[in-house]
Order: sequence, then structure tokens, then C-alpha cells
Amino acid sequence: MSAPQVVMSLLLAAADPVAENRDLDAALQSLSEADFEAALAHVETGLRQARDEAHVAQLRLVQGEVYAALRQYAKMETAFARALEANPDARLDPERVQPNVVARLESLRGSLQGTLSVDVDPAGAEVRLDGRALGPAPWRGPVPIGTHTLEVGPNLTPFQVKVRPSQTEQVRVVLPAAPATRSFFSSLALSAQLRAAFGLSPTSGAGLEAGARLSGTYVFGELNATAGGRFGAAARLGAQAPRLLGPVTLSLSLDGYALGGPALFGGGLSAGASLPLSTKFDVFAELSGRWLPSSTDYQGTHLLGVTGLRFTPGGQAGR
Repeated sequence: MSAPQVVMSLLLAAADPVAENRDLDAALQSLSEADFEAALAHVETGLRQARDEAHVAQLRLVQGEVYAALRQYAKMETAFARALEANPDARLDPERVQPNVVARLESLRGSLQGTLSVDVDPAGAEVRLDGRALGPAPWRGPVPIGTHTLEVGPNLTPFQVKVRPSQTEQVRVVLPAAPATRSFFSSLALSAQLRAAFGLSPTSGAGLEAGARLSGTYVFGELNATAGGRFGAAARLGAQAPRLLGPVTLSLSLDGYALGGPALFGGGLSAGASLPLSTKFDVFAELSGRWLPSSTDYQGTHLLGVTGLRFTPGGQAGR
């Protein structure tokens, strides 16, 4: 056999899980026969070959059992501590090991701590460990060793973290962006209009509009004082769709009208568009179809074109 083949064979033997288990089984067999010296020898051989942390922990537990049988309790605790360093979840079999030895391992486990450091983007999310609230992220503090269930933020799937003795387990969590939430009325704005109307009547006027955002759509009510052939008032309710054509905002409204002297009541439909000039000013134009009772002053139906400038002190609520 050539030198490279010999080296490869040795490497494979060192990583062979069967060989590792053979040493562990031999140590347990020697322990059951009270051959403590042989058991410790098998443990040392297994530790030199072991590559898996869980297997190292098992060998250290057997080593601790041997020292417990020899009443060398300081060495027993050292072996158990090293087992927990390799695998914080390592446990003795209570069906095979004496209860007082199991209790010594569990007492040692309870006295050991590690550090958990949780960094969350964005910061401020709630951190829970094993169902217990720790506080907002970022969070850092001592926790018992072992595997824990960590939860960060609302509606997040829990995941496992393993904390080792005297070590820091660092966890970074990036939360998905929260969907934008809208209240039923998320804003309220007042706007004043300077209007010029072209049609039969009313021929000119000024108006006051109040609006609120409703599920993403700007819903508004408007009251216009008019002057012309007759003095009167026009009341409207409507909705503006948000930016359907680039910066242009389209609007559609069902209108109710009341004109004075004598009082006439009617209704109609208006459609229009507005273009922002700044965050507070926009220019608008609309076309209204109106129906009013026939009288000596007004026809029953007519079209009216309206254009003007709208001013909203707090910025455009409809956008």
C-alpha cells in the first residue's frame, strides 16, 4: 500500500463513526464490569478519535460516571462540565445511571449560563424566550444553557437557539416589512377654492371643501356659496381616485344642490381632474351635469364647466 493510501486509510478510520461507537460501547461495558481503569482508557481513545460534539459529550458523561463510581467527585464534575460544553443538552440515562449521579449532572446544568445576544432589524421588536417576554430588541443577557425557543416580533415562526456555557450565542433577525395599515379615516384636511363657472347658472362662486381618506380614496364634501343670476348654495359629496394618470388626480361625485330665493333642490353628477402645482396648491377643472326643477330662472337640466385653484393648508389630502 502506498503512503497516500495509508494516510487516507488513517483519516477514514479516525472519522469512522463505527470506530467511535466501538470505543463508547467498550467504555460502557468496562464500566458495567467495574473495570474502571479500562473504561477510562477506552474513553481517552474515543476522545482522540471523536469529531462529533455529541459523541464527545457522551464519552465525557461516561468518564464522569467512572469518577462518580470511584468517588472522585471533583473529577466527575469536571467531566460533566466538559460534556455540557460539547453538548448543552447532554443527559444521562436515568434507567441505567444512579439517581444521585443524574441529580449531580442536572444541578451542574442549572448552575451554568451562557449569553444570548439578539439583534433585530428593525429594532424595537419584542423578544420572547421559551414563551417568556425578555423585552424589546436589541437584547443581550445571561440565560441557562441548552436549546431554547426564540420568538422575535409578531406572528413570527419560532426557531431554536443553543446556548453553551460561558459563551455568547449571537442571533440576528431581519423582520419582513410590515404592511401599511390604514385607519378608516387616516387624515382630515380642509381646502379653499377660487372658482370660475361657465354655464347657465350659477355663473360664479367660492367654495369650501372638507375631506378624509377612506380605504385609500379621498372622500370629500363641499359647500359652495354662489352668486350670479341667483344667490344660492351647492352641496356635494364625492370621491377622488389617487393619481390614476401620473400626477393627475381624477374625481367623480354625486351632487346635491340647493339654490335660494325661492329654494330649489336638485342633483347631478360631476367629473373632473386636478393637477398639483405644489404641496398646497393645485388647479382643477370639472364638468357637471345638473338637474333642477324648471322655473322662470332655471332650466330643468344643463351642463356647467368649472375651473379654479384649490388651496390646502396642510398639503393635499387627496394624494
